Amino acid sequence: MRRRRGRKKFSTRRVDALLDQVQNGSGKSKGQNQDRGRRNEGPRGPESRVSGNRWQGSRILCVNRDRELFEGLVNLDFDFLMAQPFDAGARSLADLLPQSVVGRAMNGHGYFTDDFGTPLCFPEATFERVLSVLEKTDPNLKAHHVRQRRGQMLADFCQWVLKNIDKKELILSPDGKPVFGIEFLSGQKVDTREFLTGMVLAGFMDDWSYRANTMRHHRLTFEGLPFHIGGGDILIVDTANFEMVGLGDTGASVFTDEQMRTLQDIGVICRNRHGEYSFPEYDQAYFRRQMGDGVCDDMAIIYIGAKYGFSAMLGAFVMDAIDTYDKYLLDLTWGGFDTYLAGRIQKHFLNTEDEPLVWDDAIFDLIHFAAKRNSPGINLSSSHRRLIQVEKGASEATVLNHWRFLQGEPVFDIKLGFARVPARDFYDVAFRRLQHASLPVNKPVFIKVK
Repeated sequence: MRRRRGRKKFSTRRVDALLDQVQNGSGKSKGQNQDRGRRNEGPRGPESRVSGNRWQGSRILCVNRDRELFEGLVNLDFDFLMAQPFDAGARSLADLLPQSVVGRAMNGHGYFTDDFGTPLCFPEATFERVLSVLEKTDPNLKAHHVRQRRGQMLADFCQWVLKNIDKKELILSPDGKPVFGIEFLSGQKVDTREFLTGMVLAGFMDDWSYRANTMRHHRLTFEGLPFHIGGGDILIVDTANFEMVGLGDTGASVFTDEQMRTLQDIGVICRNRHGEYSFPEYDQAYFRRQMGDGVCDDMAIIYIGAKYGFSAMLGAFVMDAIDTYDKYLLDLTWGGFDTYLAGRIQKHFLNTEDEPLVWDDAIFDLIHFAAKRNSPGINLSSSHRRLIQVEKGASEATVLNHWRFLQGEPVFDIKLGFARVPARDFYDVAFRRLQHASLPVNKPVFIKVK
C-alpha cells in the first residue's frame, strides 16, 4: 500500500451544496447503498403498518443495535445459500456467497424477513460486517483473507490468459483446476480468439462511455421507440473523505460533470488512474451519470453466444464472474478489473495485428441488444451466483440452459434471477430480439424435471 497523501482541506460550502443537490435529486436518505447500479435494489420503502398483524413496506434495522438478530440472520442466510445446488466447488462458493448475503441483508431479502414476510433491512451491512459474523465459525472467512483470495484468483487468471493469448485453443482448467472453481468449465476446450472476443465484449458493456455512445449509434429500439439506457462510472474513492462528505447511495441520483470535478477537487474521487490503491484506505464507488435501466446480463450472454459461438459465450460468462469478484478485493483497479483486462486484450491485438480484436460498433450492438428497455422489455439480470445455480426444475446451471435455447434444444422451465422471471417469458423476449437482430433461433420448447 502506498503512503497516504496529505489531506486537502474541505470547502464546507462546496460540500454542503453538493450534498444538498444529491440528496434532493435522489429523494432518499443517507445509508442506502447500491451494488454498482446493476444488480441490487434499494430498500422497499419506509416502514408502515396496515390493518391486522401484517407489515407493508420494510423495517430498517441497525447492525450494532440489533446485533444478535443480524448475526443470526447472516448465519441462516449464508447456510441456506451454501446448501443450494451450484455447479461450483465449496471453496469458491464460500468466497462468493457472502457477497450475496450483503445485498440480501441491505434489501431485506432471503432470511432477512420477519414472520409476516416484512423485509428486515440492514442498510449498514457491509462485506466486512457479514464476514465478521461468519469467521466465528470458519476462520478462513476473515474478510482480509477472502478479499486476498479473490484478488489472487483474478490476478492468476489474468496472467494465464495473457500468457496464452496467442494459442489457438485454451483448456479452461489452469493447473488442472477449472476457472474460478466452476465445475462445468473443467476440461472445457475453447477457441482462444472467440473466447477473448466474448471477454472483451462483456468487459466493456458496462462502461459508461460505451453506453453513452451506443445511444448516439442506436437511436431507436427494435420496435421504433427512442432508445435509452442508464449507467455510470465505477471510480476509486478515498474512504475517509467519502464517508466524511456523507453522499450515501451514489447510484441513486445523477452526478454532473461539475459535481464530479468538485469531488475530485476535495479529495473524494481519486485522480490518478495509474496509482496504487488498496482497501480499506481506498474503496470503489458507483457514480450514476444517467438514470435508467442498464443491461440484462442474460440477454448479453445469449447475444454473444448467438453471434460469436459457444467459446465467446463462455468468455462473456467468465468476464461477468470477474466483474462480480472485483467488487470486494484488497487491491483496486481503476474502472474495474473486467474493463482493465478487456483493455489489455485489445492492446495486445493492436500491437500485434494493428487493429483491435473487437471494434466499437460490435460493443454498441451488444449494449443495444441487451438493454433492458429495448423492445420487448425485460426486468431481469442474473447475478453470477444465479448463472451457476441449478434452479429448481433444471438439471444444469442456468447459463447452460441459455446455450440449450440457442442450440434449439429443449430448455428447462425454471424461474430466472432475483425477479424470478418465468423462463417462458424470458426466452420469448430473447427469441423476439434475436429475430430483430437477424440472428434467428428456433422457438423454445420446454421440459420439466420432476
